[in-house]
Amino acid sequence: MPKTVGQGLKQIGLTLPPPTKPPRILVLEDQPQIRSLVAAMLKVRWYGCDAVGSLAEARSLVAQHPYDVYFLDINLPDGRGLTLAEEASNSPLVIVITGCSDIQTAIQAIRDGAIDFITKPFSVGDFLQRLDKAMTEWKSRSSTQYYAQALENLVVVKTDELSHTSRKMDEVRDATVAALGAALNLKDHETSDHCTRVSGNSVRLGEAFSLTGRELQNLKWGAYLHDVGKIGIPDSILLKPASLTPEERAVVEKHPLLGWNMLRGIEFLRPATDVVLSHHERFDGSGYPNCLRGADIPLSARIFAVMDSLDAMTSGRPYRPVLPFAAARRELESQAGKQFDPDIIDKFLRTSGTTWLTQGRMQTMA
Repeated sequence: MPKTVGQGLKQIGLTLPPPTKPPRILVLEDQPQIRSLVAAMLKVRWYGCDAVGSLAEARSLVAQHPYDVYFLDINLPDGRGLTLAEEASNSPLVIVITGCSDIQTAIQAIRDGAIDFITKPFSVGDFLQRLDKAMTEWKSRSSTQYYAQALENLVVVKTDELSHTSRKMDEVRDATVAALGAALNLKDHETSDHCTRVSGNSVRLGEAFSLTGRELQNLKWGAYLHDVGKIGIPDSILLKPASLTPEERAVVEKHPLLGWNMLRGIEFLRPATDVVLSHHERFDGSGYPNCLRGADIPLSARIFAVMDSLDAMTSGRPYRPVLPFAAARRELESQAGKQFDPDIIDKFLRTSGTTWLTQGRMQTMA
């Protein structure tokens, strides 16, 4: 009988997140009618809130207890509503309420971390739709934070086990990395073999650059866990069979940052987070999440990017056939200086006699 997600997580030392408590919501809007309307629509979805009309009142409430979600008007009689989010220490989820004349300011707020903006005047249906989207994002964040803490606790447990056994430290750490990968595989069943292949291939290419044993170990772990942030992506988007909307694509593109946030608190994995955070950066600066360019992208992430693309092209996908190994090599070469570091492509092409893992078979470079 197939295991449930809960049984699988328990087997690797994790548990499902507890039922999510309703978020603490603060509404900051100086127009009484709109403030009351927002509070009423939150109540329709069974969310309570504190609603105030000035920055001073809001600061007084925040000083008493933190809020999880802010609905913020931009222009207030006593200042900018966005300063409340800038002052927050707990990274609240921010939705901007704005007039038509402040659209550019709202767009800048999105770039600075707000997840959405609502333009006044708005319809009840539009507001509820955006509210539901925001609550999905908040639940995803809460789940990610839970897993991050659970993973840190798992490392503590594994380390404690080490003091009572004769196993070597790297064996414990490898087991922990495998557990994290298994947690992701419970959501995305196509990742397990892919992670094993790109991890092994990345180490092979790293050896050609004379990386140290510890650098190779970090590359191995980072490559295996490169997509761990997808644990925080809603299943409705991650497993969607159809094409993603631009908004859904933006959610998926958060997974490097989600993964980095999950792993950076685990001491032995911190050096491996370069790959997790930067594996979608491109050599020409057009990647994400930080638009890094050239040598600003960590070497381990530049190495991994080549191996990840090789595996993607030589693996079966519902939307395209498998490319022969020789054709994949030519495609990688064509992207030198664009998507990939040309020095790494050159090194890859010169690794004659090296065996690479691809889906279903092993390939030897001629």
